[in-house]
Amino acid sequence: MAFEVFSYNRSNRVLLNLIFWVFYFIYPFLRFRYTGEHTVTVEEIAFYLTFYGGILYINNLYLLPKFLSNKRFKEYFLIIVPVVLAAAFFESYVNKTLLKTCECEGPNSTYVIYNFIHLGSLLVMFSSVLVFRNYNAKIQALEHAQNERLEAELRFLKAQVNPHLLFNSLNSIYAYAIKNSDQAPEMVLKLSDILRYMLYECDKPMVSLNREIDYLNDYIALQRMRQADFQVSLDVSGVDERHEVAPMIFIAFIENAFKYASPSQPEIKIKIAVDKDELSFVCENKFERPNEKSYTLEAEGGLGLANAKKLLNVSYPDSHSLRIDEKNDVYQVNLSLRL
Repeated sequence: MAFEVFSYNRSNRVLLNLIFWVFYFIYPFLRFRYTGEHTVTVEEIAFYLTFYGGILYINNLYLLPKFLSNKRFKEYFLIIVPVVLAAAFFESYVNKTLLKTCECEGPNSTYVIYNFIHLGSLLVMFSSVLVFRNYNAKIQALEHAQNERLEAELRFLKAQVNPHLLFNSLNSIYAYAIKNSDQAPEMVLKLSDILRYMLYECDKPMVSLNREIDYLNDYIALQRMRQADFQVSLDVSGVDERHEVAPMIFIAFIENAFKYASPSQPEIKIKIAVDKDELSFVCENKFERPNEKSYTLEAEGGLGLANAKKLLNVSYPDSHSLRIDEKNDVYQVNLSLRL
């Protein structure tokens, strides 16, 4: 990802730079003034501000974005090291001959090395701020992209949870309407409530658990109108207004129970219980296993169960457990969520 030098608020960056330069010059001014070693002049401040500032800002605004954003580290160091070394020699020359601020004893090389280390330290500090800032911006961009991807995936999965519900319900309503059945208007109302919930409330990452249970009750009532011989129980305990859950997280399992319930024993038992911050969802039904030994109801669940598992992985990546058992012709879903 390319460096974005102006990604942060510019006024804040200007203020931070001003604070740095003020403190950078206040320290030596106070030190030399009170120790009597040297009097800091306006010319000296102007020189260092121009000299150091030019090198540091050219590095941050031009060299770093040009080379490090493309990981051309070798080329960058082949340029910056000679530049800093030349600057150290130039600073030594200016201090001793023009500003005459240095009365250092010993060979010139010692002073040059000191200048090289000093300027190099400032360069590393300035560069680190830029690198950290852009690294942080990159992490935030990746997190934003990841969140957008998950939200898009979540919307897609929700749209696929029970697309055939509408068609099956409309067919049933049509059949009841032909018979002039009194159930047709009630079925329309139930279907309307279901669609309103799916369209206008399920776009949020979390909904009230009570509202989700209302949605399940509407779905169960609609299915029982279509299949009057079904015996369905939905037991709820421990739920209050504080509890929230990802929308449409249970419906695929209940839909699967209606789809594969045994015709001779069309009974479905559903339990939702909350204990502190743990939610337990159990859905079981009897089913008739075909002669094929390799047959499993979970495999036959197809897209519905696959989407349900993806929804759980997206909404509760590290806070759910799902167990599906098929034993003695009883199909049972056990789901635990940490609210």
